[in-house]
Amino acid sequence: MPIQIRHAAANVLRECWLLHRANLAKGRRDEHRRHQRCLLEAIRVFRHLRLKQRKLRDYVSEMVDLPKMQMIMCDLSANWNNSYRELEQRILFMEQKLDELTRCFQQTSELLSEVLRHRNPEIR
Repeated sequence: MPIQIRHAAANVLRECWLLHRANLAKGRRDEHRRHQRCLLEAIRVFRHLRLKQRKLRDYVSEMVDLPKMQMIMCDLSANWNNSYRELEQRILFMEQKLDELTRCFQQTSELLSEVLRHRNPEIR
């Protein structure tokens, strides 16, 4: 591809020179027009090759970015999994604490009712 671009650029320069030379030799309109057409065609080919090279370069950079993006996604997934496991452990710990609090409230309730029964034997 770079060789083709170099050739196309050389063709543009050559046609510019030939057009300039045809301008110096006045009276040869047909040669002047032919060199104008050849210059425009050389410029079109040069632009087309540059565009192809740019697209290829973008495609290559996207291909390089793809594994990088995959690594980022794997890291994010691992972080999410770790956070999820940690959150599950914290929820289990909170459930255990709630169960313990419930037992304590039940025991307190039973103790209060027993104390009240001993103080006031009429309450039953």
